[in-house]
Amino acid sequence: MKKNKITGNMFLRILAVIVAILVWVIVVNVSDPIIESTYTGIQVEILNADLISGRDQTYQVINGSNTITVTVMAKRSINDLLSRENIRATADMQDLNEEKGTIRIRLETNKYNDKIESITSKTEYVEVEIEDLLKRQFSITPVINGDPVEGYVVGEIALDQNVVSVQGPASIISQIDHVTAEASIAGMSGSISTTSMLRYYDAAGNQLDAYRLSGNISAVSIKVELLATKVVPLTFSAGGTPTEGYGLNGEISADVEEIKVAGRATQLANLSSINIPASAVDATDKDKTFTVTVDVSKHLPDNVILVEEDGFDGKVSVTVGVEALETRTIEVPKENFSITGLDVQEQRGSITETSGTISLTLKGLSKDLDGVNPANLRGVLSVTSYMNERNMTSIKEGVYDIPLKLELPEGVSLEEEDFTIECRIRKVS
Repeated sequence: MKKNKITGNMFLRILAVIVAILVWVIVVNVSDPIIESTYTGIQVEILNADLISGRDQTYQVINGSNTITVTVMAKRSINDLLSRENIRATADMQDLNEEKGTIRIRLETNKYNDKIESITSKTEYVEVEIEDLLKRQFSITPVINGDPVEGYVVGEIALDQNVVSVQGPASIISQIDHVTAEASIAGMSGSISTTSMLRYYDAAGNQLDAYRLSGNISAVSIKVELLATKVVPLTFSAGGTPTEGYGLNGEISADVEEIKVAGRATQLANLSSINIPASAVDATDKDKTFTVTVDVSKHLPDNVILVEEDGFDGKVSVTVGVEALETRTIEVPKENFSITGLDVQEQRGSITETSGTISLTLKGLSKDLDGVNPANLRGVLSVTSYMNERNMTSIKEGVYDIPLKLELPEGVSLEEEDFTIECRIRKVS
């Protein structure tokens, strides 16, 4: 009886161990079950992309296929230790199916990977579009937006770089018509310096998405000078010699009498007018009133520029009066002429004309001739000039034709350029 009791106790002990193990297994499986976790917005990393760029091509992921949702099956104890940062999705360009344009997605975790039951995604492939890579250079055009405060305009615009070298898909590069660097001057009155990101536009002025473009620069430094403005009058004078027998009558008019210019305020403060030189209004060989176009922007002071507004480009039509010269004979009293250059101790000179006046024929414009008063004219008969022209050291008694030097108003001259008056020279008795 005692032996049976011992054997019975052993059996109960073994049975208890087995039951304990079963209970432990049941408890473990109930408290740490396999569960499912879903992670959205996982980005697929493209590996070995240089396989494409190395053959002068580029790729683009299409249909958003590089953003996927991943499902992980693992025990709760493992799943609780995982997060989206532990999920890794890759697509290797070595696995590219060029015909279909797809790359198989591979999924894993960076920890507990061997303890995961499964890791899956409904998206199996990354879809890509392959095209040729194109490289081009473009000039950078500065674009100024907005208006400065009243009384200021844009002056010089400077970029630290004027050209960008850019590469990208041929489909995009071929659309680029121009590249700009833009700056705003709205409400400003002083010069500015800023950094401007480059913008790409097609021929229709539509901005292109540049995220797939790669340039040697992405931005430039742009300086914009703002200048003060001022309205100043124009003054003109005419030059050159009209056709023989014609003269400038002094009448000059222009279709634009004043212009707006820009410059530094200190410089404009001393600028009262823009004087157009006579060389710009040439009357050479003209025999009637004429009109000439003058570009006033070429005659502005240094560092002053023309403000082109309302369609005005600096071209001004200037009309210059030209008319025929007239001749008029006048009588000038003899006493208005003096004989000079004689030794007054030994010689005397006199005009041989017996009447009390000398007849002179003048030429000039009618208005100028009208202003000549014969009584107010003064003339000189220079014996010294006569002798010098003839290399004479002395002059004897006799009758000589001495050249007349006559003081005449501007625009009036003697018709006969080398006009002489007969004079008698005698010794003092």
